Amino acid sequence: MQAFAALFEQLDQTTATNDKVRIMADFFRWEDPETCAWVLYFLSGQRPKQIVGSTKLRRWAQEKVGYPDWLMEESYAAVGDTAELIALLLAAGEQAADRAPSEPLSLGEWMEQRILPLSGMDDHARRGMIFQWWNALEVRETFIVNKLLTGSLRVGVSETLVYRALAAVYSLPPAVIASRLVGTWQPGAEFFARLSAPAEETADGRSADENLLPLPFCLAAPMESDPEALGEVSDWQCEWKWDGIRCQVVKAGSRIEIWSRGEERITGSFPDLTRVLLAVPGDWVIDGEIVAGDWRRPGAFQSLQQRLNRKRPSLALIASSPVSFLAYDLLHIDGQSCRHRPLAERRAMLEGKLKAFLSESLGISPLLDLSSWEQAKLLRERSRVEGAEGLMLKAKAGEYVAGRKRGVWFKWKIDPLAIDAVLTAAQPGTGRRASLYTDYTFSVWAEGRLIPVAKAYSGLTDEEIRELDGWIRKHTRERFGPVRTVEAQRVFEIGFEGISRSERHKSGFALRFPRILRERTDKRVEDADQVATLDSLMESLGSRGGQVARARSARAASDNPEQLQFDLERGDATS
Repeated sequence: MQAFAALFEQLDQTTATNDKVRIMADFFRWEDPETCAWVLYFLSGQRPKQIVGSTKLRRWAQEKVGYPDWLMEESYAAVGDTAELIALLLAAGEQAADRAPSEPLSLGEWMEQRILPLSGMDDHARRGMIFQWWNALEVRETFIVNKLLTGSLRVGVSETLVYRALAAVYSLPPAVIASRLVGTWQPGAEFFARLSAPAEETADGRSADENLLPLPFCLAAPMESDPEALGEVSDWQCEWKWDGIRCQVVKAGSRIEIWSRGEERITGSFPDLTRVLLAVPGDWVIDGEIVAGDWRRPGAFQSLQQRLNRKRPSLALIASSPVSFLAYDLLHIDGQSCRHRPLAERRAMLEGKLKAFLSESLGISPLLDLSSWEQAKLLRERSRVEGAEGLMLKAKAGEYVAGRKRGVWFKWKIDPLAIDAVLTAAQPGTGRRASLYTDYTFSVWAEGRLIPVAKAYSGLTDEEIRELDGWIRKHTRERFGPVRTVEAQRVFEIGFEGISRSERHKSGFALRFPRILRERTDKRVEDADQVATLDSLMESLGSRGGQVARARSARAASDNPEQLQFDLERGDATS
């Protein structure tokens, strides 16, 4: 337990991804297999069911330290986390002086001999056992145990970083590690030995594990200059940039796997796509995007969110939230890599492979014909009307290279949408920010009152966060657990990528990727936006096929003959 507590603290205190990978690799390199298996279990986001609820655990801690209700409530409001609060209270209390050294048990021993057996005990027995542990543990061990008891342990690393750490220790590709962690598994020394076993190579040079694994993704660099700097427009392939789930589909024999850009296996979430893609013969790897609805007119990302993290979606969910796969590139076919070929050649091969199987669920990303960079600029400006995030520009002569290599793929996104909203509530962050108010609720006006429209926690500097934290504490109106409502005095500009209607939100709208752009010190609270502003924004953007959006795009096109010709060719110009 001491080793895991130290690992957790180290990971929590660094934000550098390479440092996180190094810290985990050092741990896996020196700890015993059973401990490593349990640590991997938690690092990969898994956790056992809750054994003691947070409220009950706080009440037991209150009984132990003898705090009155008001002081316990104040302490919890200040800390905002049950596990951390109890660890701090016990460390500061009289019992800290009488603490007996804890028995040096590993994390696996703690889980199997102590924590999991609690589920078969009554509350009286559980309380007694937990009091004994609290009496013996140091503060950071107490924190970890409390997290395990409440089922709320989360470590600040992504699965991708965990794969990288294990790959570095055992000289395996990260995707092989990912494939061996697919499905349900029980932590133990035997499992960890299988996980770290060497990969067996097959005749084509790929390991047996790699037959259904993704290849390194080619990533787009942001467009930071005028497109004229790219040279001749005829040397570039242009496509819409959709807001979906970038992925690779890998087919080997009668099996298919779908991998996200983070090398997470998401096959189980999309059985409807698996059935469609299995019809395409041969062994292959295709790069593309999963989008909401019909690929010819993709829907908003919010529609796609309902399918994320659903390993076994119901038939009702599949029917109510249909998806499609939009193919971008052909990377591997029948044992041969295509990545070294020019994009134009790969595109022709992709079209040849899929043309007989296209449907409303399977498509090839349409190419936008360009005769000039001015036409590209016009297309970019109308991206939002099309429901796209902007344009993708890809060098026709370029190879499919791993990572974000400049000069191969560019993403030319449109500027974010923005509204002015009032700060109305806040709550503490997590980890290093657990003592600061960093998660903010913003509201807009509706019939003379402010209603929440979005939550945001990014966009401010550390100095701005500290200043705002002090202001929140001085201008609190009410408290609801860790949440404080504040006086409506400060206006912020909130940027977001998209907007959709939502019955789950009080405002009636959901914002995509909201973040703080700046504080509007030049605006009074009364000047903040109204819900009607969002309604007008939705109307102006239009659902594709909506009269307002189409009329606007037609009027814009009619002012430019080149744009009008483009619309006529696509059948988008209206009379």
